[in-house]
Formats: sequence, structure tokens, C-alpha cells
Amino acid sequence: MSSHIDPPRGVFTLPTPCESSNPFWEVIKLSTSKHFILQRTIASSSNNNTILRGVFSTIHNVLDTNASPFRILFQPEINGHSMQVAVSKSQKVIEDAWKWIEDNLDKGLLKLDNVAEKVEFVVTKINSLVTRQDRGTDEVSEDQEIRNASRTFRQVFNLASTERLVSFYSCAYRGIQQGWMYISENYLGFHSVILGMETKLFIELKDIQSLVKEKSKRGIVSDSIKIITKDGNEHFFSNLFHRDQTYDLLVQLTNLSMERILKNATLEPAPGFIYDIENFGESLRPNTPLTPDPPLSPMIPPLKKNLEDQKRDKEFQILYNLPITEHLMQECTCEFVMPETKEVYVGKLQLSEGYLTFESTDKKPCSLVLPLYTVQRVERLYSKTHAFALSISNWHKMKLLFQINMPKTSIEKFCMVLRDNLKDQVRLMKSLKSFLNTCFSETLLSDSKKEESSSLVGLGLAFGFPGDVKKQRDRYKTKLWTEYMQSNGRNLTLIKLPDFQKLVRAGLPNRLRGEMWELCSGAMYLRFINEGLYDKLHQDYSGKSSISTEEIEKDLNRSLPEYPAYQKPEGINRLRRVLTAYSWKDPELGYCQAMNIVVSALLIYMSEEQAFWILSVLCDKMLPGYYSTSMYGAILDQKIFDHYVQMKMPSLYSHFQSVDVQLTVACFPWFLSLYINSMPLNYAFRVLDCFFMEGPKILFQIGLAILKVNKKELLGITDDGAFINVLKNYFSTLDKPAHPDNKNPKIREITKFNELMVVASKEFESITTESLIELRKTYQLKVVHNIESFTKRSIIRNLQNTLKFSKEDISIIYDKFSTAQFYGKQKNDSRNDSRMNLSTFYSFLGSIADWAKLDDDELINNNNDTVLRDNQGHRVVGYKIINKLFEYFDKSSSGGVSLQDVVLGLGEIKFGDILSRIELFFNLHDTNKDGYLSKEEILQMSESLLFIFRFRKDDENLGSVSNFTKSAFIKSYSEKPLNLDDSDTPSTEDDDDTVLSLPLFREVTLSDEYLENFFDTGFAATFQLVEPVEERQKGLGREIFNSLMTDGMKFASLFGKRTTDRRKTHNIYQSQSPMGSSLDVRSSSCLDVRTSSSRRDSDLWYRRRSNSHESPGLLVVTRSSSPDSFISIESGRSTSGVRRSLSPGSFISTEDDDDRFSIQEVERLLDEFHDESDAKSINGSIMSNHERDLTDDSTNG
Repeated sequence: MSSHIDPPRGVFTLPTPCESSNPFWEVIKLSTSKHFILQRTIASSSNNNTILRGVFSTIHNVLDTNASPFRILFQPEINGHSMQVAVSKSQKVIEDAWKWIEDNLDKGLLKLDNVAEKVEFVVTKINSLVTRQDRGTDEVSEDQEIRNASRTFRQVFNLASTERLVSFYSCAYRGIQQGWMYISENYLGFHSVILGMETKLFIELKDIQSLVKEKSKRGIVSDSIKIITKDGNEHFFSNLFHRDQTYDLLVQLTNLSMERILKNATLEPAPGFIYDIENFGESLRPNTPLTPDPPLSPMIPPLKKNLEDQKRDKEFQILYNLPITEHLMQECTCEFVMPETKEVYVGKLQLSEGYLTFESTDKKPCSLVLPLYTVQRVERLYSKTHAFALSISNWHKMKLLFQINMPKTSIEKFCMVLRDNLKDQVRLMKSLKSFLNTCFSETLLSDSKKEESSSLVGLGLAFGFPGDVKKQRDRYKTKLWTEYMQSNGRNLTLIKLPDFQKLVRAGLPNRLRGEMWELCSGAMYLRFINEGLYDKLHQDYSGKSSISTEEIEKDLNRSLPEYPAYQKPEGINRLRRVLTAYSWKDPELGYCQAMNIVVSALLIYMSEEQAFWILSVLCDKMLPGYYSTSMYGAILDQKIFDHYVQMKMPSLYSHFQSVDVQLTVACFPWFLSLYINSMPLNYAFRVLDCFFMEGPKILFQIGLAILKVNKKELLGITDDGAFINVLKNYFSTLDKPAHPDNKNPKIREITKFNELMVVASKEFESITTESLIELRKTYQLKVVHNIESFTKRSIIRNLQNTLKFSKEDISIIYDKFSTAQFYGKQKNDSRNDSRMNLSTFYSFLGSIADWAKLDDDELINNNNDTVLRDNQGHRVVGYKIINKLFEYFDKSSSGGVSLQDVVLGLGEIKFGDILSRIELFFNLHDTNKDGYLSKEEILQMSESLLFIFRFRKDDENLGSVSNFTKSAFIKSYSEKPLNLDDSDTPSTEDDDDTVLSLPLFREVTLSDEYLENFFDTGFAATFQLVEPVEERQKGLGREIFNSLMTDGMKFASLFGKRTTDRRKTHNIYQSQSPMGSSLDVRSSSCLDVRTSSSRRDSDLWYRRRSNSHESPGLLVVTRSSSPDSFISIESGRSTSGVRRSLSPGSFISTEDDDDRFSIQEVERLLDEFHDESDAKSINGSIMSNHERDLTDDSTNG
């Protein structure tokens, strides 16, 4: 019959195949049916000496990530393959699981004869149990290795089960400590056990400031990564066989952390949110439970796979400028045949939900992005040369041929996905015709010419386009583009060939420029799939205001004032509508200066809606972080630009350094305004033509070319003013001949701008998008941490009152505060508010006070039903007391606490006197604020005290709280108002009007010495403002020393017996007493030698005690720091051998040796070699002492 006892949590695992006969495991017991095996690791067994266990633990650590010393296996057939069903690091917990298995599974197996039925019975039961207990965690991951490694990672570093492991790698730390690197969503951990020396390294990903690929073995092998954290600590990992994969994964995860840091590193609320003072505080309250709902599916894919898919999708989106809703679904190699020329391009065909893309991989560049909603017909063709071909007809009557060489099954799968996606896109086709009417290319190639509206083409149609139209040869360029589009498609169906790049670099026609910017940036796709969103934003937010709208109004008249349209209401109104619409669309970003410059330039060539979507692409994809409140993207790219100048023009860079000229003085506005504010508009737009086609690398190429062309003049400057003047003079003469004195008339026609473009494309061709991405990876962590550090200094400097806290204390409080914000904020919370909500306050308080941790690690690790129920009770009481503190800290009752609130609240606790802390506790539990504690409130006070005292080892706290409750009730009776009623109604002691005033509460608490000490110093001392420790080492060196000493004694005694057969019994444990008589330790008393040691230090203290409760002749040498270091040496027995005690690492020697140490010798050795690192020299000393004794004995013989 099944047991009604619930199974222990966090012990059972999904059945995983493994070998039962593993040399690192030993069997403890078998079940009745012989189908379940309880095992433990050899390294954890007390039957082996310390050195042997250290060797086994080292080998086990190097070969396997599983750190749990106990496991239960299910063996369907005797001596057959096994499956792991439970693991634990606690013997008590694994025995509870064993008991549950015996009651619920083992008895059921006895009734089954068929092996398959037995497997199905056990697997079904265990799977159901695990998926129910550990839903949404790594315990139900589809990857077996991730399940095992994640369990070890969480056990070693004491993390919650919700922390997902991404991957793990074997590596060496600092070149000598071989172990395992664990990388999770938020942390990097390293764990190693080498010959009993355990090393733990724990780094928060958000604290990583630098990631660098390195070489080990004296720079020969590329297998290392160096990590530098923001506190300056360096960590070197080598022997990484997948170094590049590890590096890319860390970069991806740290990027996600940096995004979250930047959200927190804000000095002001998000500028785009609506002013709504009444509901502002309410929005800070958590709208989701502390524990998120687990996914519906019981099994979850590994997090690493999700990240790999995200990375692949992001690269796919960036390559083709697609919306973030697109995911790569299928891809294959193929040959693309051009419709008219029949030219063949070899490349890769890729398919997403809404787009079919092609990119050539040979020397002939060709790129195509075909929205599926423009596809009218698809045919499958078969030919002799290729296994399969697709013929696709699009909206503009072009027939595209893709010849695919793939296995038949892959082709079938590709076609099925394509068919399903085409069906999903049919709904968008009805909007295609009206959308294309907004594209100038349709009018240009249409037989019936239509009159364009300035609202569709831009302000330039009504107010004129910048520059001389004749000099720009606008008509000739329009003709060339018309010919190109007739052969290679237009707008949504355009094919980009080498001629496309040449035409863009030569300059776009004025009326076609806006459309090409929109197409090249990918904004055209966003505008199509978000039809009507721009107008809807204006309707939804009509009449509302925010910080952004106020800033926009200030900058409207500063936007290209030289252009005629912005001197009239029409241009100003269009600019206002675009900027305000974007501030509503992305309230976290809102509005930033320089946006007005960029948008005012865009509106000259395009409609409001087109400019709106291009601004979205600029802020989200092309220039991320440029227009945020911190402008971290522009700062990052300026750092990279400095690097390029130093590498490409070292002499000019050195000159700037020598005269203290800052590049950012002139160059920062170039990047922020995309050269619009620096160059004449007609030339700035030529730069934008290349920018939208090739991406941000153009900004760097143009900037470097400007410095290169003016290098001679710049080498003569001495200050920032001269630097700016040189550049201003250059920009004002861009239309002048670059070589006016040259005899060749064609060369004389080359303007300075033409020269600039040639220098940029030819001399700085090595600056590619790939190299730019790598440099951003290199510098972005440091830039973000600099911004975070600046934010920290600014916020701390702006604190109005820091009470008596030191600068270091305030810094720690800020770090704890921001860390809680980092991990506590919801990922979808876009409000940049610096205040902490209640759910985050739980985490913050737990980081500075152990009693405030709502999940007791010790209780969870012990893991049985009674303990778990007790833990749930603790959580309820803990929630209540922390909620009260949160409300007390929140003086404004806004639903959130700021850093200033936290500093003031903690200051009252830390620096108040005993009476103020008593009053604080009274006020916390006076829920109705009537100045009295009711009976229920007194009981809540008692529960709160017990919750705070729950980690204390003494028993006095229970008695004190009990006495407090009794005294409070007794005192409270005297507080009841007198009953002046003449009625005969008897009074009861349980009336609800039982109250306790503040003076009597003080009297009750001060009458108890324990509570008095608690309110005087104890409560304040529970709040510890200390920095976390990254690296921890726990050595077993002292344990190994004692083992070596005993083994050395045993060896010396045996050797001495062989060489001194005639020697009489010689007991060196005797010593002469002051009276001249022999004192034998094996008498009625024994000497107890205890060492109370830390990791690297030990102090000896001695006491003589009665032998009434111990065996005669017992010399006890113990370490009080941990049970693992307990050592007892028992002498004076006739029985030979060594008996191990229950404590790992302890032993009792029962061998009656002829050669033994005197107590003085033991004391001398312990004093001399108490440090763990001297184990080797200890062994040498032991052996030398024995050799001396043996020499003396042989001489006497």
C-alpha cells in the first residue's frame, strides 16, 4: 500500500540512463525488489583516508560535474543498465527519498514480471512527480547534461531553482585549478576540488567590465578568456576547448545584462510617460506574483538553445533589416537566376514568417528581400541539372528562379513551410495596392503620371530641395534609376546588384531619396505591417502631455532654422507631430536632443509617417543608445572612433594628446546629428544616402577621412578652438575644387566633397560592419559601467540626508539597492523609476539582513515535509514584518521607496537609541495607528520576534518571547478602560479591548534582559553592510596533515619493530612529573587539545577533564570550525587498526605502537605547522623525528 507521506522536494530527477558499476560510486543498500540501488561517492565515504578521498574527489571533479554525493538508481534488470532517479548532497534527505521509493514504488514492482512494464511504471511515476514539483526549472529540461550540471551549480552556489543554467565548460582557473565553469542567466561560477582544496568563484554577469580572448602556454594556444570585473579583479580561464563559443555566449549574456543596467542607470523617470500624479505610485506596485507562472509544457528546451535561436534570428534581422517579429525558419543553398539577363548567383536562400531572402556568397554581390505578401504565384520545377527549382512571380510581374540542391525530404519540408507562410500572408495583400501608391517609384514607372502631394513626397516639393538641382544632375540620376528599376524591380521587390551601390554613392534623386532611405533601412516593412499606427497614436494621446512633449516644444524652433519650411507653421507642425508620436510609441526613450535635427532633415524628402518609422529604425537598430537619456550608444561609438584614429593616424592622435585636444569636442556632434549640423545640407544628405545603404560604418569612414584630408592643418593646432576652426573652414568649402591648380581639367573638377568620399571608401575600406561590431563588444561593457558609476556618484551626491553613514556604507547601500532593482524589475517594465516596489524590497532587505531572507537555505537543504511546512509558516510571518518595514520606509505612501527613504529608514535603526528602536517596533505593529497594541497585534509582535530570532542557536529567545507575551497580556489588562456601566454583564479576560500602550510596552521589553540587549544592539547589528565575496576557498590541508602524521607514525612504528626486535617496550607518551614520578596519559584523566581555527589560522587551547565519560588513554585533537576537520587519536589499545568515526575526515587510531609521540611533541608540531599549506614540511618533520628515535634505539641496542 502506498505511503501518504509526500516525497521530498528537489531530490527526484527525470530518469536518466547511467552506469551503476562506476568506480567513483559505492553501494550503500539495495531495495527489497533489488531494482533500486542507493549509492554514494567514494570521495564522500568515511571508509577511506583523507588523501585517498582527496584523490577521488579530484578525479571525480575533473571528469564529472555531478557534485551530489548520494544518488538512487533504478535497475530494471539485474546487472543491466540503470537509470538515475534521485540525487542529494544530504544523506538524511536521500534516505527520505529511499523510504518513499520503498513505500510507493518498490512494493509495486514486486507484483510486475515484465521488464517493460516495470520500466513504464517507474518512469511514469517519477516523471509525473518531477514535472509537478519542478515545473519551469532546469530539472525538467530536455537536455540530460543540463539537468545534472544545473543541479550541481545550484547546490554548490546555493541558488534558487528558478535560476536557469545556460551552459557549462571544463576549464582551468589561473592555469592550475582544473574545474568547471557554469554560465547561467545572471551568473558565472567556477568550482574545483583538487586534492581536498575546494575553490569557488562566483561572478555576477552585470559586474563584468571586460571580456578578452587570450592565449595560454606562453601565447601559443588560443584557449583562454580573461574577465575583469568592475572592482578591478582579473580572472583568467584557460584550457577552454570551446573558447570562441564560450566567449560569444558570455558576450550575448552580458549584453542583456548591460541593457538592464542602462534601464536602472537613470537619474529621472522615463521622459515619455504621461503626467498622471494620482496613479503614479500605484503603478509601482507589483502586478505579477513573486513566482512567475511556469510554462504550460512540462518539458522545456535548454536555455542555451533559446539563446542560440535569438542570436541567429537577430543576425538574420540585421542582415536584411527585417522587423524583430521575423524568425529564421528554413535555409538552404541555391542558385538564383536573374529574370532578364539570366545571370546566375550562388548564395543562401532563407525563409521567415513573412519574407524570402537571398544573399550571394560568391564574388558577385546580389541581395534580395521578397515579402511573401508580394508573391502572386509559386511553381515547383524539375530539371536535369538540379533536383528541384522554385519559380516565383511577384507583384511587379517578375519571375524569379531559385535552383535548389537538397535532399528530397529537406525540399519537401522547405516547401511545406513556404506554403503555410504564404497562406498566413494572404490577409496583407489587400493593403498592398494602397500602400504602393505612397511610393514615388510607382509613379515614376507608371504609364499614367499622377500629381504628387507634398504630404507624401516631403516638404521639399513645396519649399525646394537643398542644393542646385542642375549641379546635382537630378534628372539624369532619375533616368538611371528608372532604367535600373525597370529591370530589377522597385520598392518592395527591388533586387540589389552592384550597380545599385554605385547609383546610391553617386547621389539619389531628390524625389526618390526618401523612398530609398526607407527601403534600405527596413522602415518600409514596418510601415506596411503597422498600417494606421501613426494616426492611432495621435488619436489616443490627443491633449496629453509628458516631459518629452515639453522638451519638444523648446527645440522646435531650433531645427534647421535656415530651411524655409521650418520658418512656417506647416513645417513646425509636421516636425511636432512626428516627434510627439514617437515619444508616445517609446515612452522609455521619449525624446532626446538631436532627434529634432534628424527628423527635420528626413521630412524634406518624405512624409510624416515615413519619417516616424525611419526614426524608429534609427533608435532601435541602426544607432541603438544614441538618443537615450544616457546617450551610451554615441559615447560608445566615440570611444571606438578614438581607437580608429589612434590605429589609423597615430601621429595625429599623439599630437592631439600632446596639446590636450579632445576629439569629442568636434566629433561627437558629427555622430549625433549624422553630419547634418556640420556639413551643408546637400552634402550631408549624400552622407545619409550611404549611411542608410551601408550602415553606421559610414559615420566612422567619413569622420576619419575628414581628419585625414585636413591632417596637415590639424598637426599645427594647439587648442580645441583652433581644432574647431580648421574643421569649420573645411566644411564651408566642400563645394570648392580639391586641386584647383592641377593642369588636368578633369582633376580640377573634383570637389573637396568628392575627394572626401573617395578617401573614405578607399583608404578606410578596412572598417567593416564586422570589425565595428567586435569593437563595440570590446568597449561597451566599460562604457556602460562608466555610465553606471557616474549615475551612482550623482545619486549619492544628491542625497539630502545621509545621517551618520560613512561614504563606504552609503556606497554599499546603493549597490544593494541597485542590485535588487536589477534582479527585481520586471523585464516588461519600461518605466524608468528609481523607486523600489515591494517585491524588490524583499530581495533588498534579505541581502543586508539574514533574518529577512524569506527562503531559509538551511531549511530547504534539509528538505522534508515538516521543515517545508515550517518554512512556509516562516515566509508568511516574514512577509508581514517586511511589509510593515516597507510601509514604514515609504513615508510618502506612494507604493515605492527611494534610496533616500532606505537611507533614512536604515539610519533610524542603526543609529537610534534603545528607546527609539522599541518605539519603531511598536509603531510597526500598531496597524490602526491608535497608539495601542491589541491582543492580535501583541501576538503578531511575538511572531515577528521569533522570525527574527529563528537563526539563533541559543534557547533563551524562546523563553524571552514567551515571557514577553505573558507580561504584555498581564500589563494590557490594566490598560482596559474602567467599566462604569451598572449592568450585570460579566467581563471576560478575552475581550477585544485588551490594549498595551507604548510606555507599558517599554516596561515589558526592558524588564527582560534578552530583549533589552536585542533592542539595544542586537537588532541594529543584524543589518550588515558588507560587500559580497567573489572567490572562496575551503582547504582540507590541516586534515591532510593530521592524516599524514598518523600514517607516518604507523609507518615508523612498523619499521622500528623490524629493526629493534630486542628493544624493550618503550612508551614515549610518558613524561616525568615535577615530583619525579611517571605520569601516564592513560590514567584517570586525559588531555583535550582543541584547535579553534579559521581557514588559515588556528589557536590552541587546552583543558584537563575527567575521564568519566571517555575511554582511558584518549587523546582528542579537534577543530571546532567544521565537523569535517574533527580528528581524534586514540592510543593505549591492544587492538591494532584504524577505526573511522562518522564524521568525514576523522579517524581513531587503535594501534598499539611501540614508537609514539610525547604530548609535548604533538603540541610542538601543531604549533609549528598549524597552517594548512605546510602539510608537506609536516610530513618531513614527522619522518625526521622517527629517524632520530630509531637511531637512538639502535645505538642503545
